[in-house]
Amino acid sequence: MDDARIRKVVGWLQSQPFDALCIDDPIDLLYLTGLSLSLGRLLLTRGGVSLFVDGRYIAYAKKNAPCAVADLEDDRKFAQRIKKMAFDSAFVSYEGYEGLKKKFPELELTPLPHPLKHFRVIKEPQEIALLKKAARLTREGFEHIASLLKEGISEEELAVEFECFCRKKGASHLSFLPIIAFGENSAYPHHRAGKTTLKKDSIVLFDLGAVVDGYAGDMTRIVFFGKADPQLKKDYDLVYATQKKVIAKVKPGIRFGELDQIAREEIAKHGCKELFTHGLSHGIGLDVHEYPRLKITGGDVDLILEPGMAFSVEPGVYRPGLGGIRYEDIVLVTKTGHEEL
Repeated sequence: MDDARIRKVVGWLQSQPFDALCIDDPIDLLYLTGLSLSLGRLLLTRGGVSLFVDGRYIAYAKKNAPCAVADLEDDRKFAQRIKKMAFDSAFVSYEGYEGLKKKFPELELTPLPHPLKHFRVIKEPQEIALLKKAARLTREGFEHIASLLKEGISEEELAVEFECFCRKKGASHLSFLPIIAFGENSAYPHHRAGKTTLKKDSIVLFDLGAVVDGYAGDMTRIVFFGKADPQLKKDYDLVYATQKKVIAKVKPGIRFGELDQIAREEIAKHGCKELFTHGLSHGIGLDVHEYPRLKITGGDVDLILEPGMAFSVEPGVYRPGLGGIRYEDIVLVTKTGHEEL
């Protein structure tokens, strides 16, 4: 892999109040090195970069890493060149923090949650291409299992069918366990596919995602199997129209929080304010849920949209005992506006 990403982070370090950055999160390691590691540590300073791995990965890393590679037990030597080191406090547990203090007792440790988020939030052209591939495959998988709907089939059967279809078509795994919800199960935003079987005149909620070459897909659709409940059909029309109204506003220079405000005001106008029970949006890339986030409590509301940002837009309305509606697409910010993936 090209070391351009590493060089960009090293360049950023020149202006920071610490000498080094410690990366332990496997997703960030993948982003910077191109290597899939279950355990490793990348130490970056203003003058150099080293990747430390255990015996399982030494040969693999030395052959493929874009930087120097050494045994994980030797990272202690790295501390001789630095005085202050930042670490990912959103990933490292308290036990991990204690381990860092023990290994590097002479260093001043600086907590820095999600240190690469501002790098990863702007997708490079090759990342956008992979997000599009993941979105296409996710869509194909949805269309496949939607065609299998019949009375008596279970949520679980469709979830298995979706995974098999996507894996055969090139997915390495799924973005998350499929959310396939029949009837009133759809009122639970994070329902997991179970043994509930499909009945005539039921609502079906699909929230699905396939991972292609490391990048995640994510989409939510509603199908009315038979006759639609009048209230749920009304909710569907509201949620769909709200989502399209939000997406139409996506362009560079817009404050991220404005999108949430548009969605909540629109849903509130129809008396459903309390029925929209989750955040409107999350970033997507190597993680299916990554920076930035819009939560009920706020989240990254002050972020200004820039070309290359990719995130979901997923308003919802949920009526316990009856059913729920969510409609989700991934949107890419472009130089002149946006593109739906």
